[in-house]
Amino acid sequence: MPLAEIGDLITPAATRGRGVGAFNVIQLEHAEAIVTGAERVGAPVVLQISENTVAFHRGLLAPIGRACLAIAEAATVPVAVHLDDHHPRGFGA
Repeated sequence: MPLAEIGDLITPAATRGRGVGAFNVIQLEHAEAIVTGAERVGAPVVLQISENTVAFHRGLLAPIGRACLAIAEAATVPVAVHLDDHHPRGFGA
């Protein structure tokens, strides 16, 4: 399933009176577990990467960001990846 945009997840959910879970990722295993849970229930999900997560990874966003994108792209449910707290360098950093 292709990587989804948050709006593509939230708009249909709001129309049905539902929400979309958004969960913070700290390590790769968290992203895998979050997506596995979403797949088991057939629900879309948002993986969030915070500035604290980037700090945990020695200030390197790219490895955890790219890993989350790869997990999202391989998922069988729609998954969006959100860079929380407005990290100034983006995923290419």
